[in-house]
Amino acid sequence: MTATIAKLVESELATISDPDVVEVIRRFLVTPYPVERDWDYGQPGEKYICWTVLEHRPSNTVIAYSKKKGFGPTAPWGIVFLSGEYMSIGMDSEWFAKLEDAVRGSCAWDLPNPPDYEVR
Repeated sequence: MTATIAKLVESELATISDPDVVEVIRRFLVTPYPVERDWDYGQPGEKYICWTVLEHRPSNTVIAYSKKKGFGPTAPWGIVFLSGEYMSIGMDSEWFAKLEDAVRGSCAWDLPNPPDYEVR
């Protein structure tokens, strides 16, 4: 599954025209690994696997991928914590349809967003 997620990231990268976004992704990219996270909107104890694909250690955040569960069907790329007390999937406002949008909404992104981009 790791190779499948890595190929998915490469597919997303191929669709990004902004070289600054590609550079940020490449800088923080990690070998994808699964993390079981609490789903706060389901039954008590309900958990889903989210694949960590980027780590931004200065902010203790990652970008994760989860297509089938949680917010995944419409927004599979999420910004969640790397470690600590808050290891759940989080809120829908931190999940995006595209990897590029997740990067632009993350702490790893420190450049101005284009005028037509909306950060949720």
